[in-house]
Amino acid sequence: MSDLLVVKAKLKEVCQGFNVSGELAEALSAKVSSAIDDAVKRADANSRKTVMGKDVPFCFECSAKHGENLIVKAKLKEAAKGANVAGDLSEALNCYAHQLLKGSCERAEANQRKTVMAKDL
Repeated sequence: MSDLLVVKAKLKEVCQGFNVSGELAEALSAKVSSAIDDAVKRADANSRKTVMGKDVPFCFECSAKHGENLIVKAKLKEAAKGANVAGDLSEALNCYAHQLLKGSCERAEANQRKTVMAKDL
């Protein structure tokens, strides 16, 4: 995957105390891309041409504002395959990415590893 939807340089900051494997950014970007696809389908099912934060899977589970923005906002319009993109979409995707990374760090720790890998997602 050449165009990452996540900021690779920020992963280490979010996964504090852990090493980050090389393939983690691509795997996380693939998960975010899949979430965008699901969000586009939900917006379409609701007869909307604009994809909103509320269309992101699990968006209501996270209301926190995260200091590190993991999402490359400039790539969202292209990833949404022509749908309009609401301003709150990147924040909802950011929460989703943070949740995925938190779970990944917990899995790595449970497996007594200091490196977070793609398989932890």
